[in-house]
Amino acid sequence: MQTPLSPQSDPGSGTPLVVPARRAASGDGSIKTVWRLPDGNQVESLSFTLGDADSHATPDGRLATPVQESRGHVVCVSSQAGCNVACTFCATGLMPMRRNLRAEEIVDQVRQTRLLEERDVPSRVIFAGMGEPLLNLDEVLRAVSLLETEPGVAHISVSTMGVLPALDRLAEEAPSVDLFLSLHATTDEVRDRLVPLNKANPIADILRSAENFARTHGRVTDVSYLLFNGVNDSDADADRLVELLDPRYFRVQLLLWNEVPGLPFSRVEEDVILRFREQLLAGGLPTYIMPSKAQDIDGGCGQMLTEAAKEHRVARSHKAMLPLV
Repeated sequence: MQTPLSPQSDPGSGTPLVVPARRAASGDGSIKTVWRLPDGNQVESLSFTLGDADSHATPDGRLATPVQESRGHVVCVSSQAGCNVACTFCATGLMPMRRNLRAEEIVDQVRQTRLLEERDVPSRVIFAGMGEPLLNLDEVLRAVSLLETEPGVAHISVSTMGVLPALDRLAEEAPSVDLFLSLHATTDEVRDRLVPLNKANPIADILRSAENFARTHGRVTDVSYLLFNGVNDSDADADRLVELLDPRYFRVQLLLWNEVPGLPFSRVEEDVILRFREQLLAGGLPTYIMPSKAQDIDGGCGQMLTEAAKEHRVARSHKAMLPLV
């Protein structure tokens, strides 16, 4: 069923399509903004910087396969108010699905972030906030087209759990986009538990599509892999990942899970992610560790949940909020 959109606002009126309701600053310099939409729904975005000191670093600060184009100012935007993918490890999945965002509402998160923070346009925009971008593909494609003409935006990335045939359409209609595929498991049995839509989009099918994306555009696909203690962090998982991914077309982005109170998972120790990385590298698979950002303000990957949806999860600790001006 098509998720409804809001009534169309007039982008030429000069009135912002997203208005900051709250902002919070992390100890690592990241800034999370809760945006109020024209119909009263809310979404979140995160602004942060990756530099030489932390870009794709191990938890102890040692670099691992640096990726030059990812450094700089990044804005992570939402494409839906809520999410109906219902990943079992993600706070956003605990929210009721409200609606898809229009392209102008997505782009305005970037523009208003620049105005609030009084800085240049971000060098990278990534669709990795609230929602599954490929379940709002028409508007995401329009947003990509608008962002491609935004001065200063050098890179646009889309992070997806893998939705077919939308992933194939993304490859056809957005050749400039960098693809991040959130895999998080090496067997369908485990991924079915983590990502319910895997039942309709099994690992073999989405990897085939993602490989075609890389072949077509001559850029590797980044495979995001969150490590969960005792779930997907074994030596056998690492071996299977090496078998699944062709290093000509894929590289692996390892992430430590940002804990969400009330969810039945635990974060692995740092020595586990280092061992896992070394095993992948030994198997010839390019691998780096992405540093966690904004955990202290619930702005990290998988932590986004607007205050309006608080009743759908355990209470969050009080966070120091920034002024809106």
